[in-house]
Amino acid sequence: MSPFARSRVFWRLVTDALLLGLVGGALALAFVVVVGFGTGLWWPEDPDYGFLGGELWWIAVTTGTGLLVGSLRVATRVPATTSGALAEVQEARVDYKTAPQTVVVSAISLIGGASLGPFDAGVRAGGAFAEWWSARRQLDEQMRSVNALSGMAAGVGALVTAPFVAPLLNLELARLRRRDVFMTFIPNVVAASVAFAVFYTTVGSTFLDIYEVGGYELKAWHLLVAVPLGAIAAGIMMALGVAVTLARRLVGLVDLHPALLAGIGGLVFGVAGVVLPLTLFSGKDQLDDAIEQLATFSAVLLIAVLVVKIVTFAVSMATGFIGGPVMPSLFLGGIAGLTIHVLIPDLPLALTLSAMLVAVPGAVVKAPFTLMVLAAVTVSLGPITVAPAGIAVLTAYLLTSGLGLFGTKTQDPDVESGDHVAFRDGPTSSAGP
Repeated sequence: MSPFARSRVFWRLVTDALLLGLVGGALALAFVVVVGFGTGLWWPEDPDYGFLGGELWWIAVTTGTGLLVGSLRVATRVPATTSGALAEVQEARVDYKTAPQTVVVSAISLIGGASLGPFDAGVRAGGAFAEWWSARRQLDEQMRSVNALSGMAAGVGALVTAPFVAPLLNLELARLRRRDVFMTFIPNVVAASVAFAVFYTTVGSTFLDIYEVGGYELKAWHLLVAVPLGAIAAGIMMALGVAVTLARRLVGLVDLHPALLAGIGGLVFGVAGVVLPLTLFSGKDQLDDAIEQLATFSAVLLIAVLVVKIVTFAVSMATGFIGGPVMPSLFLGGIAGLTIHVLIPDLPLALTLSAMLVAVPGAVVKAPFTLMVLAAVTVSLGPITVAPAGIAVLTAYLLTSGLGLFGTKTQDPDVESGDHVAFRDGPTSSAGP
C-alpha cells in the first residue's frame, strides 16, 4: 500500500483545503465585521463596567433583539433545536441547508448583547460551505468528512490566536479512525492556515487576543495549586450546566411564541447588563477590559459577574438566541482567574488567569491538549510555566469526564458523545462551542 501522502485522494483533499480555507476565512471575517459594525451602531465604546454602570435604554435594545431573533427563527425556519458546534465537529457534519439562516440569527444575537460567542458561526459557516462543495462534486463519505472538518478548521482557525489550534481541536474531538488521522489533520492545517492568513492580513489581529499579563517564575508549589484550581473550574462548569438545565425546564413549563420567549430572554440579560455591564456579549472585549482595569475591581464585583454571567448564558441558550459557548466559557474562566488573584495576591496573575481560562471549558470540552496549547499562546506562557494550566485542565477534565463527579445528570442519554448541556442550542433541548 502506498503512503497516504502519495495518493491522489490526499492531494485532492489538500487542494480542496486551499479553497475551503479561503472561503472559511472570508466567511469568518465577514461575520466578525458585521457583528462589530452592528455592535458599534448601538453600544458605547467605553462603558462603565462598575456596579449599575449600564444605561436603562440597553434593556430596550436587548428586548427588541430578542423579539427579532424569535421572529426570524420562525420566518426562516431555523430548527427549534440545532446541534452545537462541538457536536458538529464530533460528527464531522453540518446541515448546509439550514446553516445560512442560523448564522444570520447568530450574528443578530451577538449584536444584541446575548452572552454567546462567534465560534459556533465559524464552525457552521465553514463546515456548511464544505458540505455544499462536497455534495456538488458528489464526493464519497470519506472525502466529505475530511472536507467538512477542513471547513470547520478554517472557520475557527481564522478566529483563534494560532491557526494550528483549530486542527488540533478537530483531532481530539472528531471520531477518526487511526488510519485517517493524518489524511484529515494535514488538510485541516492547510485550511486553517489559509483562513488565518485571510483574517489576520485583513484585520491585523485575531478575534481571540493575546492577554498581556506578564510572566512568572514557576515554583514547585504552583503545580500543587493547579489541582484545586482545576476542581474550582469543574465546579463552575457544573453550575453552568445546572443553570442551563433549569432555564430550559422553566421554558418548557410555558407555551410561548418564539419571539415572545426570546424577547423575555433579552429583557433578562438586558437588566443584568445594566446592573453588571461585564456580563453582556461574548466576553471577549469584556475580559480584555477587566484585565486592564483589574486594580479598580473588588473580589465581590468579580464574583457577582461570574454568577450573573452563568445566568445570562443560560437564559441566552434557553430562550432561542444562537451562538457558541466557547468564548463565554473562556470569559468565565478568565474572570475566575482574576478573582482568585485578587483574593490571593501571592498567586501570580499569569498563573491563575491561564489556568482558569482554559480549565473551565476544559471541564467539558474533551480536548485537554488543545486547551493547554491555547493557554500557552493566549497568555504568552513558556513551555515550563504552562505546566500549571495543563494540570488544571487535566484535573477539571478528569473530575467531569473521567470520574463523572460533575455534570453527569445534565447530559442527554441519547447523545453518545456526551455533549454537555451548555453546548447545544435551542429552547427545547435538554442536552448540551
